[in-house]
Amino acid sequence: MTARRIIHIVDDEAIVRASIVSLVQAHGPFECREYADGEACLAVIDAIEPGCVVLDLQLDEVGGSKLIRALAERQDRFRMVVVTGLSDLATAIEAFRFGAVDFLHKPYEMRALLDAIDRGFHLLEQGGEPPALVAEARARLARLTPDEARVLALLIQGGTNQDIARMLGVDSRKVQIDRARALAAIDAPSILAAIRTAAIAGWPPAAG
Repeated sequence: MTARRIIHIVDDEAIVRASIVSLVQAHGPFECREYADGEACLAVIDAIEPGCVVLDLQLDEVGGSKLIRALAERQDRFRMVVVTGLSDLATAIEAFRFGAVDFLHKPYEMRALLDAIDRGFHLLEQGGEPPALVAEARARLARLTPDEARVLALLIQGGTNQDIARMLGVDSRKVQIDRARALAAIDAPSILAAIRTAAIAGWPPAAG
């Protein structure tokens, strides 16, 4: 992997793209490429240089969904950070399934974006998450009781409290309690934070 760090910024607002360029270039020696929409990036995806893609995903934009899938097939060349102004947990879960480094809701903390970009380049250059970050995430998840782990695993797959109660044959109240305890145990303020922790840890491990 080349030492050059190239960030591809996909956002339909020129002022947002310019703001991200200014931010990341103040953070490090990044080269930035800008695209006004997902289709523009998708059209040249096999010709552009490898790097980290910061993608503003609007749920009604077909190009954004297509681009996520295309990037998922090219994770040896690209890693993506998805940002959106729309709060939709199902979309976040889907983005992580397709290999997103992170999923950030607008307005997001600039530090969170920079950290995600750094992780994206670490994945490209080293082939994995930073070991210390993985160890921390796994240590948090190791605090879970078996009941909490079962509930959390189903939650990060998109299950609702009612769905999980039916699947496990328990009362929905127990699911709510296990959910709250699981988030507290791993220091996750939200399900999205729990999904992020699980993704970093590679948890739950694949069956087989």
